[in-house]
Amino acid sequence: MPEVLLRGDGLAVAACNSLLSRAGWQVFHDLVERPKLPVVLLNQASQKLVRDVFENATALEGLYRIDKRIVRWGNGTQTLTIPHQALAVGEQTLLDRVGSQQLPGGSARYAIHTVKPLPIEHCEAAFGSRRAEAVSIRLRANAARHACWVESVSGGWLFAVSVSDDQAWMLAVGDSSETLLGQSIVVGEIVDSLADGRSEFAAFPRIADPLAGADWLACGGAAISFDPLCGEGTGHALREAILATAILKAHVRGLDWAAMQSLYEQRLRGGMRRHLEQCHQLYSSGGQSEWWLSELASVETGLRRIEREHQWAPAFRLEGFDLVPLKPLEDVFHLQDPV
Repeated sequence: MPEVLLRGDGLAVAACNSLLSRAGWQVFHDLVERPKLPVVLLNQASQKLVRDVFENATALEGLYRIDKRIVRWGNGTQTLTIPHQALAVGEQTLLDRVGSQQLPGGSARYAIHTVKPLPIEHCEAAFGSRRAEAVSIRLRANAARHACWVESVSGGWLFAVSVSDDQAWMLAVGDSSETLLGQSIVVGEIVDSLADGRSEFAAFPRIADPLAGADWLACGGAAISFDPLCGEGTGHALREAILATAILKAHVRGLDWAAMQSLYEQRLRGGMRRHLEQCHQLYSSGGQSEWWLSELASVETGLRRIEREHQWAPAFRLEGFDLVPLKPLEDVFHLQDPV
């Protein structure tokens, strides 16, 4: 029976455990706790991933529904209300829903790291300097329910999402929550009060280098961190877990580890490239203040850096939760001792 050590805490670990346990692996766990996100927003694609990865058709039943986005973005723009189909849920609640379980400690040949430090000295490419504040807010009586709001202002941007009929969470990126609310037209109108406590975290894209080594992979937050403006960090974490576990299963079947490591690095860097392209679209249209121009320049630096990297031709595709070669097996197989 192949064995793996999962290091960290959160949805990526839970997903790796679910996928590998079903494939007959012995899973060990090195618990490294971190603060849980107060709320994550699951779009329809991420909802399907949750149900499929955890084989749980009812995991998301009864969660608070978000049916519209209220958006004001860029100078001189109108406020738009856009239909939306998403669910709002706290990260710990989501973990409880999917059946996060206590796993035994131990050691194994393979390891998936979802928290740093990684097993070897590594660098981290960071594209920006923006910080985010997350704070619980009470909604005003006239605020829309089952909604989320996003707005750009001179000093940054605001995102709010309702989690019940009278409460929501707000993310303020750039300046302080109070300062950005003072510049706001849309979000400022729906906030009745701010809670006293708030958390702060980095809100700029970053990626580890390397992302893999001898029999280990970085996954989730240990591999890539995304700008929350683009949303769907949950979907990214699940897709990385699917790829990481597919890599390990393919190696056990006899595929060469160097080829698997290269595939993993290229796939994740391709994901960062697409994320930066999305960031570029949003930050180039958000505003013209010094803050916006500075953060846009950091995104463009990241795009230039990644575009210089070696381009590759895919040799595998995911079929369900497993890798399938796109070329004759003799070109990619390298027989190894049984695991």
